[in-house]
Amino acid sequence: MSSNTASLFIKWMIPVAIVWGLSYPLTKLVTFYSSPMIVSVVRVLIGSVFFILLGKGLSVGIKQFINGLFNFVGLLTLLNLGIYFSNNPGLVSVMIYTQPLFILVIEIILGSKVKTKGIIGIILGVIGVTASAFLSFNLGLLFGLLGGLIWGIGTVYYRRNLIKEDLVKLNAFMGLSSLPILLALTPINYHLVLSPVGVGLLIALGLLSQVAGFYFWFNAVRYLGSVKASAGSLLVPIMAYVLSFAFFKEIPTPIEILGSAITLVGVYLTMTS
Repeated sequence: MSSNTASLFIKWMIPVAIVWGLSYPLTKLVTFYSSPMIVSVVRVLIGSVFFILLGKGLSVGIKQFINGLFNFVGLLTLLNLGIYFSNNPGLVSVMIYTQPLFILVIEIILGSKVKTKGIIGIILGVIGVTASAFLSFNLGLLFGLLGGLIWGIGTVYYRRNLIKEDLVKLNAFMGLSSLPILLALTPINYHLVLSPVGVGLLIALGLLSQVAGFYFWFNAVRYLGSVKASAGSLLVPIMAYVLSFAFFKEIPTPIEILGSAITLVGVYLTMTS
């Protein structure tokens, strides 16, 4: 890595890792005051306002709407449910970041050729996930794994149908079109505590994860390229582990640490294959 690349990595990817890593334990805190679906609504609402102001317009269409169902409604719902039903937000983040493994499997099913390195990555990922969740599997980890799958499907759909779209305007429309669906789902496990702390945490989560997170992420992709940025995003679950411990003193078991490490190595191989 050149000194310039290293400088750009520190400038853009480290903040991504910190902000999105922090969003996992922060989401866990927020769900003590608000149900997962309300968390999703607020995150998407704040993000939509941000994208509309940034993009000054919308990318509208049926394909864009379908993309929003996968990448906004599906992913955020499963992510927040995963964190809500799990004691360890860091481990949920590992499940979410199995997305590249699912992308490769889907591409194979659709007829794409995959290098041996990618196949090895998938195998390691499956071994790692199995090891991570073997002794402590719960509903939260299942939702997290399903979130990785939905994110993977949404990413493949985006690549095959919307790759030439303006990303900011696309996100603005996906957010707006997803809001009515997310609002309709708010009765699921509904609870809301209208306290200054609860509301403050909810707004802070939206600003951090949807505004600051995407601001740093878009710049990371712009200056580092999608491959290096995606590989660097593996710092997110690592940071989520560290910050989850800082917030909740939740210590992963040795098998969870080993399984997560194997999973992330597998994900890295798929990203760079």
